[in-house]
Amino acid sequence: MQKIICIIFWMLTIFELTAQNLIINPGAESLPRGTGWTIVSEGSSACIPIPTNNYINWTLIPDGTANYPFDHTTMAAGGIIFYAGCSAAFGGPFELQQTIDVSADAANIDAGSQLYTFSGYMQTPVSNQTDQGRYIVDYLNAANGILGTSYTSNWQSYFGGSGIQWIFYTNTRLAPAGTRKLRVRMQAQLFFNQYAVNVYFDDISITKPSVVPVKLISFAGSAVQEKIYVNWKISAELNFKEYELQKSTDGTNFNTIAVIPGGNMAYSFTDDNIGNFFTRYFYRLKMTDNNGNVTYSTIIIVNSTDRQGLLLSPNPASNIVTVSGLFEKGNLTIFNADGAIILTTAVNAPTIRINISQLAAGVYIVRYTDAKRILLKKLMVK
Repeated sequence: MQKIICIIFWMLTIFELTAQNLIINPGAESLPRGTGWTIVSEGSSACIPIPTNNYINWTLIPDGTANYPFDHTTMAAGGIIFYAGCSAAFGGPFELQQTIDVSADAANIDAGSQLYTFSGYMQTPVSNQTDQGRYIVDYLNAANGILGTSYTSNWQSYFGGSGIQWIFYTNTRLAPAGTRKLRVRMQAQLFFNQYAVNVYFDDISITKPSVVPVKLISFAGSAVQEKIYVNWKISAELNFKEYELQKSTDGTNFNTIAVIPGGNMAYSFTDDNIGNFFTRYFYRLKMTDNNGNVTYSTIIIVNSTDRQGLLLSPNPASNIVTVSGLFEKGNLTIFNADGAIILTTAVNAPTIRINISQLAAGVYIVRYTDAKRILLKKLMVK
C-alpha cells in the first residue's frame, strides 16, 4: 500500500475591492443632525459651557480644545463628531444606533459567502476622567433576533491608556445564515467627574468585500507510483468560471498544468509529469470568476519521498516472495548480510514473484534500481 500524503484545509477565499459604505451619515455631518441614527439614550446639553450651542442629537461641533478636539476627518474647525452629551450623575451607557437592511444579500448570506466589514474611530482625550466608549455590531434576523456572537470592541478610555489620538476599530465577519439586518451601536459611559462624557466617535462604516464566489472545502495531493493525484472539493460556486491548477518545484515559481471549468462539486487531476520522483512538489489553485476576479488557494506540498517504497509479501518468507511497488525497466538484486549478491533479475512490471526456496535462513536486503531511484527493503528468510 502506498503512503498517502494528504493535506486538507478549510478556507473561504475573498477578493476585496473598494466598497460602498452602507452607513447613513457616517461622520455625523448630515443635517438635520442625527440623520440616519436612532437615539436610545443620551446626556444633556445644559452642562456644556463651551461650545454650548453646538451640541444636539448626539453630535457636536468641537472647538479644538483639549476637552473637545477636532473631528477625525478634517482635523480642523467646522467638522462634526458623534458625542453623547453630559450627565449630572454617573451615567450611561448612553447609546446611538443604526440598523441596516441587508436582505438583498440573502442568497449570498445563506450560502455562507457574504462578508461585512465594520470600521470606526473613537477618541477619549481627557486625562483626569475614566469616561469610556465602545462599538457593538449585531447580526440580526428578520425578527431582530441576534445571530451568533456580536462584534464588541473593548471599552476605550484615557484612564485605560488610550492616549489622546483617534483609535481605529475594525472587524470583518462572515454573516451568519439568516442574517437580514446589521445593527451598529455606539455606547458612551461616564464614571468620574459627573460632567461631559468625553467620548467621541467618527467616520463609521459598514462595507461588503466582494467575494470570489467559491467556497473551497478541501484541497489534497497524494503520491502513488510515478504519479501525483490532486483533488479538491467545494461547497458552492457563484458566478464562477474556472480553476487553474498550478505546480512548482520551489514553492515560488508556479506554472499552470491544467485549466478546469467550474460547475462541479468535486475535481481531480493526475499529474504524471513528475520527473525525479524524490522531489517535493507544490500545488495551488488559481480561481477566476466570470468578472475576471482572481484569487489563489493555500499551497499544498506533496513529498514523494514519503512513499512506503518496496513491499515484500510475505515477510518473513520461505519459498516465494512477491515484490511490489516497482517501476518498469529496472533491476532487482538480493544481498546477504555480508553484502554478497545472491540473486539478480530484470524488472519489467510493478509486481514480480521470486523463488527464494534455495536461500538459507537469515536476513537479506532486496534492492531495486532504475535510472531514477534506488529502493531498499529488508527480507527475512526462514
